[in-house]
Amino acid sequence: MNVRNLTEELMGKDKSDRIEFIASSQAEELIGRAVCALLNTKGGSVLIGVDDHGQVLGEPGEKDTEALRIFLHKHVTPQVLFTVTLDDVQGGKVISVDVPEGSDRPYVFDGAIYIKKGTNIRAADATTMRDMVVRQSRETERWERRAAVGLAIDDLDRKLLDETVRRAQDRRGYQFEEAHNPDTVLADLALARFGQLTNAADVLFGKRVSLRHPQTRLRAVRYETDRGDNFIDEQVYEGPAFYLLEEAMNFLKRHVAIAAEFKPGQLARESRPHYPFNSLREGLVNALVHRDYAAFSGGISISIYPERIEIWNSGHLSMGLTPEKLRAATHESILVNPDISHVFYLHELMERVGRGTFKIVQECREMKMRPPVWQSKSSGVHLTFFGAGQKQISIKLNERQQALLNGLGVNESVRLDEYLERAGSGISDRQARRDLRNLVDAGLLDPIGAGPATSYRRTEVEI
Repeated sequence: MNVRNLTEELMGKDKSDRIEFIASSQAEELIGRAVCALLNTKGGSVLIGVDDHGQVLGEPGEKDTEALRIFLHKHVTPQVLFTVTLDDVQGGKVISVDVPEGSDRPYVFDGAIYIKKGTNIRAADATTMRDMVVRQSRETERWERRAAVGLAIDDLDRKLLDETVRRAQDRRGYQFEEAHNPDTVLADLALARFGQLTNAADVLFGKRVSLRHPQTRLRAVRYETDRGDNFIDEQVYEGPAFYLLEEAMNFLKRHVAIAAEFKPGQLARESRPHYPFNSLREGLVNALVHRDYAAFSGGISISIYPERIEIWNSGHLSMGLTPEKLRAATHESILVNPDISHVFYLHELMERVGRGTFKIVQECREMKMRPPVWQSKSSGVHLTFFGAGQKQISIKLNERQQALLNGLGVNESVRLDEYLERAGSGISDRQARRDLRNLVDAGLLDPIGAGPATSYRRTEVEI
C-alpha cells in the first residue's frame, strides 16, 4: 500500500470523529471549521473534492492546494503544523489536509472555536471553551517553549534562519509578518515569547547549543559485530538539529554498503543500498522532533551493526500510541514538540502529518526487506532496521501463534475475532491482542487499518 492507497483507504471509510469529507476546495469556511475542530479534539484528516460516500467529485489542482494552504495558515490561530497535499487517487485528485491533535488549545478559526463531536462539527459552547482554557493553564509548559535564559539573536545561526525563511516562503507558501526581521520571524514561529528566545530556538538555530543543552548531542557508532563488542568508527556530533541530521546521514552513507546488481538482458548495473536511505532519514527526523529534550541524561544515538541499524532517542510514545499503531496505515498524530516539528516542516524535512512511520514500513516492504520494529522502553524509543536480504528471525512462539502462522500464507490476513475463533476457548481478548502485537513487533504480521476493523497480514519474513 502506497500513499495513494492510504488516501483511498481514508476515502473508503465513513465520516467519523477523525475524518471529514468536503466537496470543494472553494468551501473555505467549511474547511477552516473542520481543521479547527480536529485541532481542538483528536486530530485526523479532511479530504476535499469527495462526497460523503468517498466518491471523487472534481479535479483540484496545485493552485487550489496552494491557495487553501495559505488561507488556512492565515485564518487558523495559533500557528500549528498541519499539511495540505494534492493526492492522486483512482478517479482523479483530492486534497488531503492532515491535522495533528493540537497542543495549544483552544484553536480559533475566524474568531470562533470549533470542536468535532462524532461526525458533527459545531461551535464550542462557553463550558467547553472554559474547560479547554483551564486545562491548558494547568498543563506544565513544554520544554521547547521555556525561555532559554541568556540566549540572544547573536547566538543563533542567522544563515540557517534565513534559509528556513526562504524555504518556508518559496516552497511552503508561508507568510511572515516581516520576513527580514529576525525578531518578528522568531515570534511568528513561536520561537520567541515575551521578548525572550525559547529552548526550541536554541535547538533549531543555536550555534553552540550543546554548551547550554548537552543532551542535544548525537552519538553514532559503527560496530564490528552484531554483539556490539568492538567498534570501527565512533563520532559525537554537536550543533543545531538540522546539522545533526545532515552529519548523521553522512555517517550512515559512509558505512551502509551499496550492492551492484546486474539483471539478465541489461548492460547497466543497478545499485541498491543495504538499507533504505529515505526511511533512515525519516527515522532520524522522528527522533529529532519527538525526543524528550527535557531529559538531561538523554540524547540520540545511531548504532550500525553488520545486519541491523538501531536509532534510539530519549523520548516516549504519546499516550494512546503503541509500536503496533506506528506500523499501521493510519494512526493518531500527536506532536511531542510542535514548534520544532513545524520548523522542520517549513525546512522541507517533514512532508505529511501522521504518515511518516507508515512511509518507513512501505519503503522497506517495497525493497522486500523485513519490516522495521519500534520498541517503547523506559529508556526511550528504539527503531530497528534490518538489512536487505535478512528475511529470517529467531523467535519463541506459543502454540497459538505457531498455529496461526502455519495456517496463513504470505499476504493472507486475519482479524482479532478470527484469531480468537482459531485459538478456541481458554484465551482472553487481552491475550489474543498480546499474541498479535508480538507477531507485529517481530515483523511477521503487518497491521492494516485501525481500531476494531484492524486486520493483520502475513509478511514474507520467515522464522
